[in-house]
Amino acid sequence: MKQKIAWFLTIIGHPLILGTTYVLVMGMANLPKDKACLLSILVLGLITFPIIIHNLRKIKKGSYTNFDVSDQNQRKGFYPFAVLLFLILLFACYFLNFPKTVVVNTLIFFMMLLLLALVNLKIKASLHAAISFFAGMGFLSISCSIGILVLILAMGTTWSRLELKKHSRIEVLTGMMAGLLFGIISFKLLQSPIFPYT
Repeated sequence: MKQKIAWFLTIIGHPLILGTTYVLVMGMANLPKDKACLLSILVLGLITFPIIIHNLRKIKKGSYTNFDVSDQNQRKGFYPFAVLLFLILLFACYFLNFPKTVVVNTLIFFMMLLLLALVNLKIKASLHAAISFFAGMGFLSISCSIGILVLILAMGTTWSRLELKKHSRIEVLTGMMAGLLFGIISFKLLQSPIFPYT
């Protein structure tokens, strides 16, 4: 039963699922409809679908043993690809004149991804934990109750990675701390009048 719950939480809290949901909800809550739609298309087209296609191809070729890229050495090849995609997204948001908050928030996430890529040279920090805690802090800016629910999900997702033996305690703790640190920075940004969405 614990294994089934862990698998459910690890799927719901998957970086691609939760990360994409985070962008869609934050966009709809804070941006005009046309900008929210454009941001959703950009994230799906530049991040979500390319990573899905990339990981499935790598699995088919035998370069990755699983979709989550759970092997630390395999992640050394995954991170440059993911970082490049987010760099393209960052420039797209800038050149398409998205509000400064969107550009800076994308930059904050990009910096977290870079940090996790560097950390991966030593240990395989949990992307599940990092992105779920980052998203939880972001959701707090639009709804306290939704933010708390996502942070509870983040704790469950972090537990699931341990239960499924995908990460060690130090790996999930590192991911959690990265997600919280950059999530708090993002939260402060979202609350600041210096970077309005309009």
